[in-house]
Amino acid sequence: MVISNKQMNTELFQIVDVEFQLGETNILNGINVMINLNGITGIIGPSGAGKSTFLRLLNKLISPIKGNIYYKSQDTKKMSSQQIRKEIGLVQQRPYLFNGTVKDNLLYGPKLWNIEYSDEELVQLLQKVALEREFLEKQVEGLSGGEQQRVSLARSLANKPSVLLLDEPTSSLDINSEEIIEGLLKQLNQEGIKIVIVTHSLEQTERLTDSLLFFRQGKLIEKILTEKFFSKYDSNEIRLFFKER
Repeated sequence: MVISNKQMNTELFQIVDVEFQLGETNILNGINVMINLNGITGIIGPSGAGKSTFLRLLNKLISPIKGNIYYKSQDTKKMSSQQIRKEIGLVQQRPYLFNGTVKDNLLYGPKLWNIEYSDEELVQLLQKVALEREFLEKQVEGLSGGEQQRVSLARSLANKPSVLLLDEPTSSLDINSEEIIEGLLKQLNQEGIKIVIVTHSLEQTERLTDSLLFFRQGKLIEKILTEKFFSKYDSNEIRLFFKER
């Protein structure tokens, strides 16, 4: 697949002939797609389709065995992992936090990039993810899974990323917190942060996303507007896409 410079300048990510293998198992095969600068992009498909792997490739947490990934026209092979992760935040399904307080975790990335925060600004970050002021000094070991997930999201936002990648960020949250996080993601997108989210929730897909990348068995089946996806397939087919093993 050949991509012109003009095309690259209008796209956020260009994925060209990408493959990824784990041991003898092919996880992703021949992925070619462009992800543009507007709206929230959802990544959907049955379990084992390669969705989370694709997300980690965008963040350079892993590298393809074949093909190229371009970010803002730059080949990510020529960019440092640190540079990529400053620009592209990743919130994984299972949050990984460092030992210490919530404040320690929020300040970890900003210290690397010489970004300064007052305690009040950190409190505002926590409030964005529906956590109260007192969480700032709490030890992360004592937090619930849902609270840890929200701290993980706040920590990514503390780096002031241009892109936010999320792997089922609300799967461990209650309904109220889920609504707050979805509202925050919409607000961040309106403020200019590009959002790419893996979700297993049919309802969340319909509420939150503008376009979709539909994966199955390690292949990208199609890139489609969310509205067209829900009109193209009947309800039984759609539920099968989300539940199939």
